[in-house]
Amino acid sequence: MEQSEVEDLKPAAATALERGFGFVEAHGDALALLRTRVMLAAQPLERCLDVIEGYQRPDGSFPELGLAAGGAAGFEAEAVEAMPGPVLGTLEALIMLSDLSALFAPCVERAAAFLQRVQLADGSWGRESGQPAERIFASGMVSGVLGRTRVVRPVVLEGAGRFLAGLWSPDRLENASWGVLAAFGSFFSNVAHDLSDGALQWVGRELERGYRSRRFDAVETLRLLLHCDAVAVPGATLEPLNLLQRLLGEQGRDGGFAELAPGGPRVRVTPTIDGMLAIMQLCRLL
Repeated sequence: MEQSEVEDLKPAAATALERGFGFVEAHGDALALLRTRVMLAAQPLERCLDVIEGYQRPDGSFPELGLAAGGAAGFEAEAVEAMPGPVLGTLEALIMLSDLSALFAPCVERAAAFLQRVQLADGSWGRESGQPAERIFASGMVSGVLGRTRVVRPVVLEGAGRFLAGLWSPDRLENASWGVLAAFGSFFSNVAHDLSDGALQWVGRELERGYRSRRFDAVETLRLLLHCDAVAVPGATLEPLNLLQRLLGEQGRDGGFAELAPGGPRVRVTPTIDGMLAIMQLCRLL
């Protein structure tokens, strides 16, 4: 990595963040804008925590907070339909808090207690009427983010591990959807399990293959790494400089990411926030 290349990218990254903020300001809701301001250190974290905690219901769950509606990777209609609304909303809240490094917030313990109560007998989350494979995304994402907290009970993660291990296989990951890769990657990165080392090798290989073939764009690739709470996963050899260059190249003229996503600006808000978060993380590594 040439230092001159790094120095050349710094002004471009700063401009990209400014343009991304402009897109969120124009098309995002109040919570999306507040989250973005906190990410950019333009608002105190406490303000955002107060707002998010204000949505929490007495049973510890959250209503849907806009990640899926804003075009979050993996939260396509099929995945959303496989989750009861309170599970989806609570997962969205925990992801938002995780992105702000705020899983210490008091509301997290109540959210974890709610998710334990609605965990299905087989260790999964989702609609019991659906097929087990339809519950992979919800189960991997919920247990993965819970694994990053200090309040989840071991029995919850053990149950999720039995469910996901029963569905895990290299064949399932070959040319898998982003959601399946993210589910297994999030769980095996954040929860200790006998399969973790081998499973993450497969996740990393498939993630890199998808990135190199442009099946996954840079925002999706980096969003998966963010869910894994990592800058890299075993089996992948993705360089931060290359990722940043490609990420900056994917930003649209209007400042938003996921420019080709169907549905208009509204479904590009979450990818744009993800892109900004990824730019900031990559710049810290260079």
